[in-house]
Amino acid sequence: MTRNRVALVLGAVAVLTVLATAALAVSTYVGDDSSPVAEPLVVTDPVSGASFEVPGEGWEVRGPRSRIYYADDDGGRPAAVVSGAAVYRDGYCDEEPGDSNRGFAGFTDQPFEAWVASLTDDDGSWTTGDDREEIELADGTAATLRWTGFFGGEGKCPASGIEVAMVRAGEVRVVLVADSQGQGTLSHDEIVQILRSLRR
Repeated sequence: MTRNRVALVLGAVAVLTVLATAALAVSTYVGDDSSPVAEPLVVTDPVSGASFEVPGEGWEVRGPRSRIYYADDDGGRPAAVVSGAAVYRDGYCDEEPGDSNRGFAGFTDQPFEAWVASLTDDDGSWTTGDDREEIELADGTAATLRWTGFFGGEGKCPASGIEVAMVRAGEVRVVLVADSQGQGTLSHDEIVQILRSLRR
């Protein structure tokens, strides 16, 4: 996933601002003696207080002033945007190390349809179809999970496919957009696991 598909705007954030509105917390889960210790990263929405987790390995959480978005048809105003997102395998592509990643996840105000339209230029012909499932989140809350896949695009770092998935519980939405069907990408099950970790 490169700049051709995703625009990244990184805001400068003062140290005091980061401390006051930190969107990253690290939790440690300890299993039995035979299991390794996992250190998921927790992404928190400063507005609703909701949170979700991503695995520690391969992921990093951007500051709350950092935005990842898809622009509208005119290439100007963001049509689908997340702030303070978790980013997977940032800079993975040697051809565009500063502008590539394998995926991102974050809180969004836009509905699933807006994300699909942004990825397809409002032309659904690239999608594999819209799937929907009623699920239970980590905190027991009922939620709706939706997802669809796309055929990969062109560019210096093309992906075989792209998946966009969203979980919604009330007015809280988390979206995950990721390369798929290739080495070093997320599986559908991994995507669902991340989205089901949402806690309101």
